[in-house]
Amino acid sequence: AKATFFVLGSKIKDNEHIIKRIKEGGSEIGNHTYNHKILTRLEEDEIRKEIDSTSNELYQVIGEYPTLLRPSYGIVNKKVKNISNTPIIIWDIDTLDWKYHNSKRIAGRVLSKARDGSVVLMHDVYSSTSNALKIIIPELKSRGYAFVTVSELFYYKGVELKKGKVYGS
Repeated sequence: AKATFFVLGSKIKDNEHIIKRIKEGGSEIGNHTYNHKILTRLEEDEIRKEIDSTSNELYQVIGEYPTLLRPSYGIVNKKVKNISNTPIIIWDIDTLDWKYHNSKRIAGRVLSKARDGSVVLMHDVYSSTSNALKIIIPELKSRGYAFVTVSELFYYKGVELKKGKVYGS
């Protein structure tokens, strides 16, 4: 299944092979800031540094800059919107995998809330999330869902993504 992986810049070093494999597998790589700081609490130059450092490191690894930003905790304000040189993506389904490390609970949240166009927030650092995908992917496929990157989703929906604009809820 394709997905969009929003990467923390501070986690790129020593994981370049994983990022390359994700990209080569047809998934998308997005920017998730450098240190997972709440951008709305930072000065403009710090916001730029959080975003640009990650973008520059990703460019060094995959040869292209990310075209999407997912701010930490989904928190944005006018200052962040004005500084972001990419669209800002927010999810509509939070699996709460960061809170409840239970595969069945994670899968249940997705399966009960999934709808056409959903953007699901998951974290690739938990084995419970990986295990939940073994339930989620086959079930959603059996319901007729397709798995696409965030950019593909908006393309198929006929939505032109614009820099600094927030998409999602």
